[in-house]
Amino acid sequence: MSTQSFPIPKNLKIQSPHPPSFLSNPSQLLSISFNSPFFPYSFRQKPLKITFFHALPLPQSNPSPPHPSLIQEAISDYLLELGLSKEDALSISLNAPKYAQMLSDSVRDLEEWESWSGNGGGSVGFKEKAIRMAKEKGDNGKVAFLESIGLSLSNAIGVARYLSAESVSALIYKVKYMKEIFFSGSNAEGLVGKNARRMMKHLSIPIDEDVQQTLAFFEKIEARRGGLDMLGCVDVAFGYLVESFPRLLLLPVDSHLNLVVEFLENIGVPRGKMGNVFLLFPPILFADIKDIRTKVLALEKVPKLAVDHGIRSWPHLLGCSTNKLKLMVEQFGELGVQNKNLGKVVAKSPQLLIRKPEEFLQVVLFLEDLGFEREKLGKILTRCPELFAASIDKTLKKKIEFLTVIGISKNHYPRIINKYPEFLVSDVERTLLPRINYLMEVGLSKRDIAFMVRRFSPLLGYSIEEVFKPKIEFLLNTMEKSLRDVVDYPRYFSYSLEKKIKPRYWVLKGRNVECSLQEMLGKNDEEFATYLMGVGSMVVPPSHQ
Repeated sequence: MSTQSFPIPKNLKIQSPHPPSFLSNPSQLLSISFNSPFFPYSFRQKPLKITFFHALPLPQSNPSPPHPSLIQEAISDYLLELGLSKEDALSISLNAPKYAQMLSDSVRDLEEWESWSGNGGGSVGFKEKAIRMAKEKGDNGKVAFLESIGLSLSNAIGVARYLSAESVSALIYKVKYMKEIFFSGSNAEGLVGKNARRMMKHLSIPIDEDVQQTLAFFEKIEARRGGLDMLGCVDVAFGYLVESFPRLLLLPVDSHLNLVVEFLENIGVPRGKMGNVFLLFPPILFADIKDIRTKVLALEKVPKLAVDHGIRSWPHLLGCSTNKLKLMVEQFGELGVQNKNLGKVVAKSPQLLIRKPEEFLQVVLFLEDLGFEREKLGKILTRCPELFAASIDKTLKKKIEFLTVIGISKNHYPRIINKYPEFLVSDVERTLLPRINYLMEVGLSKRDIAFMVRRFSPLLGYSIEEVFKPKIEFLLNTMEKSLRDVVDYPRYFSYSLEKKIKPRYWVLKGRNVECSLQEMLGKNDEEFATYLMGVGSMVVPPSHQ
């Protein structure tokens, strides 16, 4: 900004109805200096003698604030001068209200100073002054643009400084490109938000700067109305994305971003799903494409479809070291998990690949301490890999305590977990206890339930409303059996009520055959038909009794 000086009187008289309270004497020497970004002049004078005297107030000039459209026109015209299209210039001017207010306030401060100093500014209008102030701010339109895409004004100013080497035209091009690759796909039922929530809860890798920034980005979205379900919404998430990762707007499109997009397409990530990858781990875009290829090669033993799925749901895989990925694949192999089964594990729980190796081994040792042989743990890993991503203290031990509370001893643990490993990752308060309480409410004792769980542990995974209630009602009211029957054969709850229990019951009733639940349901169709033929000749029809 240029500096101009001009002479002013050595003694300056200012009319005021009351001398300022900070003056002990109506006449006092003061040093006056004006150095504000809003003032185009600097005054460099020796101390001035200012005399305050009582007088009638001078008429105050209170110009009406400019019409909003006038300041928006000024912003739009300024952006047009920078080479933007009419469409972009208009869109930015209409979506940067805080910037417009700041510019309007700056012009008003300038006009007040001009009025006070007697330098009226000539015939220059408000819009021309606004354009002049916009130019003097020196950000070349970037602050207005950044606010228009969702940043707060203060953050827009900070990010604009970071992006000082970029032109606003280049930024507009990059933003349009990134919105397309981040948000062009569908976000059915907030899937990307669900994955982000799961990542925040279960992430088990060293928290480096990239991961920390990603978690901070999620927290900003979570604090908004709608929470992480809004992560896939461009109007909500994009501004926070740029605030958290301004470096994204420094990446070249042709020589970098396009290469990352093409690589992900080549490994099976469709463009419509690419946003799920980038939103869950934006720093993946900073990675060198050669490093990404090397990391994918580390998973060559894993079926390609499983790798593709894993990257889509846990893109942090591409942020891990190659050696770590290989080490985890080798540890799965030591438990006998290879080939197709390895693909099942990665597809179900890709987060296992980024788990700390020592934590994975701790789960293995925990299960061995419960009585499992290591070679059998591979089957459990294949069926329920999320078990190996669980916390021992916060999750696994609590389920063991639950078994103890309902009266099951340690020697039964391997049988229970082997038949229903998902039990170890079930929620005690919201899932397991309500089911136990319901069974006790209908008349079963804790001892009965413990016996049933020992014989058929998947019982703990059945819904009260969809399984227990209708099947117990049919057992008691229609079949006229007792609860003792389900204690002896808890697998009864595993069969379809409409497709197996009812049809077989009505067939047996029609032939006046009485049998146990196991005899009725524990046979396949061929065995059941043979059974009917065998008992049919022994049954006397009701009409001949």
